[in-house]
Amino acid sequence: MPRLSIYLLFSLFCLLNTQPLFAQLNINHTLNRLILPLEQSVGTHYMHFKDLNRPGHRTQPDTPRQLGVRFFYPTNLTTSNQRLPLLSNQFSRSHRLIYDTDADITHIAPLSAMTWNIAAESEIHLSHDALPLIIFSHGYYLNPELFTIMAAHIASQGYLVASINHSFGSDHYQPPNSKALKTIELPSDDLGIDLPMWSADQRFVLAKIKQMDQDPQSPLFNALNGQVGILGHSYGGAAAFYTAAKTPEVTAIVNMDGTVFGWQDITVTQPFMYVQADEEYFSEIFINVHNTGYLALFESLNHVSFSDIVVLKDWLKNGLKETPQFNAIIDVARLNAAFFEHHFNHTEETFVPALESKTPFSFKLSDCNPKHNDSATPLRCLMHRIKHWTQQLF
Repeated sequence: MPRLSIYLLFSLFCLLNTQPLFAQLNINHTLNRLILPLEQSVGTHYMHFKDLNRPGHRTQPDTPRQLGVRFFYPTNLTTSNQRLPLLSNQFSRSHRLIYDTDADITHIAPLSAMTWNIAAESEIHLSHDALPLIIFSHGYYLNPELFTIMAAHIASQGYLVASINHSFGSDHYQPPNSKALKTIELPSDDLGIDLPMWSADQRFVLAKIKQMDQDPQSPLFNALNGQVGILGHSYGGAAAFYTAAKTPEVTAIVNMDGTVFGWQDITVTQPFMYVQADEEYFSEIFINVHNTGYLALFESLNHVSFSDIVVLKDWLKNGLKETPQFNAIIDVARLNAAFFEHHFNHTEETFVPALESKTPFSFKLSDCNPKHNDSATPLRCLMHRIKHWTQQLF
């Protein structure tokens, strides 16, 4: 009997320390509110930055580079706080991706009235004294509002998330007292042309926040604990790789499904995780990862599945309800937060996240550490390294 009791207690401990797939989304129709499964209450605040040391995008070379940053952070939520709307008032490129011909127009009005359980505050009110910082970059044609689920969930676990709006590469960006700046097309013969600029955006925002951390008049005074992670999707994830290579203070990086153009001359020495959809695969990058490297491959996801677009499309088509697409984003957010926490603690142990693997969006985590014995390294991590070696030999 004592053995059974010990076994049951151990099983309960494992259950409590294993984060289950499919976190519950609550929908409060009375308050018109979507209640994210957050570890603690989250607030958001939007700020505008101007880099006077860099010219604007090639379409506006005579103006300084302008950026928006949406911050997510732990806060004390009250009933008097305004809430972040579900749908942004402005859409351009992503408008076509969300409001497609399959969407039921009758569902748009109910969604327009919905808000997240996120305090849309007029100024930053942190409930923590010092937090690790995560620089977050969207993919091309998107914006920070289309990564609300992931950014808010990571922030709720005790992070300050700075989600950058890369002007002229985002869905829209409207500087103060100005017209909205719209996305332009990337040259088809040089898709990586804007990556150095996006990397410079990330480094500028990091430097700006560090300055605010030292300014007693700033709402972010003494807000940072010194740990810095960088996370991006698609183009933003590729830019994160560039940034980590030039920024030693970045502790760890995560690239969500971003092909790194011009990767051959770029190496990173920080812990790195590549989170990929099953439909695409780009493993060449592990040749230039000179530290711990992990590949997290999600089955049945596609390139856009890491953003809120897939959730909004489903809700516009079928109405508000629990959806596997939402749960997949939460699971990726948990994986990303666990990766940063693991390496912020300077642990030398192998990263093993406490996430159950279930269908339809199960994932496989592979250790692609080049320091490890290649015989134990998965073939997916090896195939491009082998190809690279053969090219050097023959």
